[in-house]
Amino acid sequence: MKLLKLICVTAAIVLVAAPAWTACPVHPVPGVYTTTNGTILPGHASEAWCAGMGPGVPGNTENAMSWGPPLGPSLGAQWHVWGMAIDPAGAQEVRRFFLPNGNGYIDYTTNYVGGQFWLSKLHTWGDGINDLTGQINYYNVQARVTYVAGHAVGLTSNVYFTGVFDLCPLCTLEYVITNAMQVWPSQPGYYPPFLCGATAGEYFDVCCIQASIYCPVGTDQSTWGAIKELYKN
Repeated sequence: MKLLKLICVTAAIVLVAAPAWTACPVHPVPGVYTTTNGTILPGHASEAWCAGMGPGVPGNTENAMSWGPPLGPSLGAQWHVWGMAIDPAGAQEVRRFFLPNGNGYIDYTTNYVGGQFWLSKLHTWGDGINDLTGQINYYNVQARVTYVAGHAVGLTSNVYFTGVFDLCPLCTLEYVITNAMQVWPSQPGYYPPFLCGATAGEYFDVCCIQASIYCPVGTDQSTWGAIKELYKN
């Protein structure tokens, strides 16, 4: 009888220690993906001025897609992140510095709401059968506008966001960190279209991406303790 109990306990250990995400019908491959080692492509992005009032306005909406070799010049062949809209607070100035000659900068922080993502099934994070989709749950942009002689000449942004996978909510985009630089002049033929029906907005090159996909592993010590108590005699 004790041998039978031991077999049952061993089976229970295997079940408890199995990765929790294996129960998902579609799940990503955990890991850190970065443009530094070529495990994720850089991209292009657009931000639509949905109210037609210029940058930093509530409701302006982003649309970002992968771009570059070996899958370029095809937009969105590897990943797509879209639908993030500036929240009601709009872009908030956090600091500024100017010299008497008008050279300087203004820094802004902007929070976005909504948004979703798509990852190709054909890349390392996929199984070759099912594309991966999910929802953005946090999206923030820290931007610096650089001025020369009082005129804006450049806009560079640091983007940070997280998300959760649709068919495997235990798995998350733990973080995605990237840089984006505004493009002058715009080249709409090679950039994602403006969303919300807008006819004006901004275009950006997206580089220096680091993305972490995280899936928990079920090693519930309290459950194991309960099992030992049940079969200790």
